[in-house]
Amino acid sequence: MSDLSAEHHPGHIASQHETGVLVGWTHADLGSNIELRVQTARSRFALENGEHETHGVLMTRNQALLLAKYLLDATQQTLPKPVKPSLWRKVAKSIR
Repeated sequence: MSDLSAEHHPGHIASQHETGVLVGWTHADLGSNIELRVQTARSRFALENGEHETHGVLMTRNQALLLAKYLLDATQQTLPKPVKPSLWRKVAKSIR
């Protein structure tokens, strides 16, 4: 089994790991991939002074699904169940 971590790849440039607080995110649908952009700040002071960083992550749809499932499991939450439309909505939709 091979080690796929970045530090074992040729041309790897060592970098320090910076931790920040997640303050926002967006995503873009790129067909078979999804770009997740997260915005972080190192402190409340940094955030209040507009000092934040944006990081982009390109992932496959499967990776996005696995990340979503991991976050749901880690927070012990589930997706809400879809609400069934009322009889009135069904009738109104069929009339249109």
